[in-house]
Amino acid sequence: MAALVKRIKLLYSDFLAADTDSIAEVYAENVVFSDPVHRIEGLANMQAYFAGVAQNLRECRFEFDQTLVDGNTVNLWWTMHYRHPRLSGGALLQLRGASLLSLDLETDRVLTHEDIYDLGAMVYEQVPVLGAVLRYVKRGIAESGAQGGR
Repeated sequence: MAALVKRIKLLYSDFLAADTDSIAEVYAENVVFSDPVHRIEGLANMQAYFAGVAQNLRECRFEFDQTLVDGNTVNLWWTMHYRHPRLSGGALLQLRGASLLSLDLETDRVLTHEDIYDLGAMVYEQVPVLGAVLRYVKRGIAESGAQGGR
């Protein structure tokens, strides 16, 4: 399992460099991947998804800071550093999230991969007018909570 976790972290250390072979070294043929936007089933579909995402990004890498292992389950906490030409003027952005993985210990591959992150922080808050509105709403909610909901 330690070798698989190491391969996962290496794969995501430079997401844009991931190729079909390195993805196949990590994920099972029948992998199920999900995040707030997608649900992808099968290794070939996952490889196609990675290729499509990579075309739209200028930079994407993950820094892992916490790894929790329980049997055949691994939780990886990360910060993604990414750059997209249509978000925040192409500036380098950061997003905090986690990956919940279930592993096939016999084949040493990932069976399920669920990414958990704030989609609004990743995309919507980076769009000029919409981002300003969302930050205003969040600030209002935070201030309301600080005042005891009054």
